[in-house]
Amino acid sequence: MPAESRSTIRSTVLTTLFPAALLYLLALTWSAAEGISSTKVLRDLAQDCDAPLGQGFLSSVGYLLWMAAAAIALFAAATGQIKGSLVNRQFAFCGGGFSLWLCLDDMFLVHDRYLGQSFLYVTYSVFTVLLLLCFRKPLKKFAGDTFLLSVVLLGSSVLIDAFQGIFPASYETVQLFEEGAKFLGIAAWLAFWCHYVNATSKLSSI
Repeated sequence: MPAESRSTIRSTVLTTLFPAALLYLLALTWSAAEGISSTKVLRDLAQDCDAPLGQGFLSSVGYLLWMAAAAIALFAAATGQIKGSLVNRQFAFCGGGFSLWLCLDDMFLVHDRYLGQSFLYVTYSVFTVLLLLCFRKPLKKFAGDTFLLSVVLLGSSVLIDAFQGIFPASYETVQLFEEGAKFLGIAAWLAFWCHYVNATSKLSSI
């Protein structure tokens, strides 16, 4: 086997298979400690709950959009695809990490079940403002209007959720607007990072 192939396999085992196996074992061990059957951890949620096709569809697509934004930004930053100043790369790391956390929050309902909505919403607002302040230059240069559009849409979703009790409409109607603003916001967020990585990867590295 060529040396290059051996090096690739070794790298794959260390950086991909080992962490994946560790996560697999950790999940099974943790669930067992909590008295949860391994079958419930291994099987798809819709299959385990005998849910009809399409239940939770838009929520699942939302996860995928968050994941895509995180993967694009973090991969581009980690592999040196982003050129120009160091700030450009730092912005991608911060934005990608934030996208990953938002994805995990959505998937595991962290803001609903564990840390509380108010705490996380304030934290998200502060972090977003820091992104806007610390990375003004790349935002002005690379589709900052799309970034702001996503922030406005996601922020609208949060505000609707926070003040849904004052609306005269039914809960289901309010949910349509809240989740609609959130879904469009995630889509705009992904669009921004696609444009940002594409634009910065074409810059001169000098």
